[in-house]
Amino acid sequence: MIWAFAVAAAAILYLALRFRRFQSWVEPVLTIVVAIGLASALLIWFVEDRAPSGDPVTPSAGVPAFAADEVELLETQAEAGQTKTSFRVTGRLSNKGTRPMQSFRLDVVLSDCPGGTCREVGRDSALVVLRVLPGESQPFSTFAVFPGIDLTPLTAPQWDFGVREVRAATR
Repeated sequence: MIWAFAVAAAAILYLALRFRRFQSWVEPVLTIVVAIGLASALLIWFVEDRAPSGDPVTPSAGVPAFAADEVELLETQAEAGQTKTSFRVTGRLSNKGTRPMQSFRLDVVLSDCPGGTCREVGRDSALVVLRVLPGESQPFSTFAVFPGIDLTPLTAPQWDFGVREVRAATR
């Protein structure tokens, strides 16, 4: 089908270059056709985004969640990333359950604790896709971003890591 458009475009270009009268009326007509095409494409794009689907989508349908005691974070640490507001979080996740694990959400809380008094600097959450078989542990790596911490430097950073929304792998 695209070859038909290419042939038509080549023919219109040839006729517009060859005949001056053809050029005088083709240019406005093509401009209007292109504008109508773009407007209809935008309209279809917006209507399709808002069109309700037949069934509501439930992300947890058929994928059971793990209990809190079935997973364990090990050797979790954070180190400075490429920017002042990002940190690379690495560690290991151990699956103590009986089912293979597919993904989990890692919660990271950064606090500044100079002299023993802590103030929370920021929170971030990252979805980590990591397949861990029962009884095994796997290393993971992700980034946590804390916008605005470059304005007030950290003197004694303290990290708190948590795991939630652990999903079992579908077989």
